[in-house]
Amino acid sequence: MGTPVLTVERGRSAGHAMSRTVAPVTLGLVALLATARTAFAAPEIYEYRIVHASHGEIGRYANIVDRRGNDTEVRTELHIAVTILGITAYRQDAERVERWHGERLTSFDGTTVTNGERLQVHGEVQGGGFAVTTPTGIVIAPADVHPSNPWSVMVLRTDWVMSTRTGKLFHGIIKGGDRREMRLSDKPVALRQYEIVTDKHEFVWLNDQGTPVAFRTQEDGDDIDFILQRREPLVARTE
Repeated sequence: MGTPVLTVERGRSAGHAMSRTVAPVTLGLVALLATARTAFAAPEIYEYRIVHASHGEIGRYANIVDRRGNDTEVRTELHIAVTILGITAYRQDAERVERWHGERLTSFDGTTVTNGERLQVHGEVQGGGFAVTTPTGIVIAPADVHPSNPWSVMVLRTDWVMSTRTGKLFHGIIKGGDRREMRLSDKPVALRQYEIVTDKHEFVWLNDQGTPVAFRTQEDGDDIDFILQRREPLVARTE
């Protein structure tokens, strides 16, 4: 049995004249530079370790969030391997891309490989809805459908959830947002808890800055926790 890592507790000179002229220009340049920094801010990496209730640490999960004005691209990487007596009993790897305009999901592409079996999901805005294409066909979801990747509190503002793995749609009940005293990696911390009920019972915990610090899902009745390990800008490195 793995060790729990997340528990809930309950006189005017020429110089003066020039300064009057230069000041607005300077302020304008500062504002322009600030806008440029905002518009071209480096993508941020949110990397999580994955802890299974029975098997302990089993992998890693990362969201790379690239915000450009009102548009956001989120790239997700997932790598899981469960070993029993030195033998890999389960493996899952995934790469996914979400594109957003404001709070609307405009496209989604995901490839998940589970024990060698590949599953692809594609989604895009179509008319007044969102068309989700899977190996079983095309389903039109409501326009406010959001994927089951809680990279932002904004994602939790919906009644419809799309599985990032299968593309299946669920009418979800999302509630909460109250502060809770938690123990995260055996350290006390106050976080905002959100509860998500679809075909599963899941939780998301965010800090006061809106960063998802942890989230929990279930597989075959076992809790699987995703614990934030690091958050940093993605900076190009030169040798």
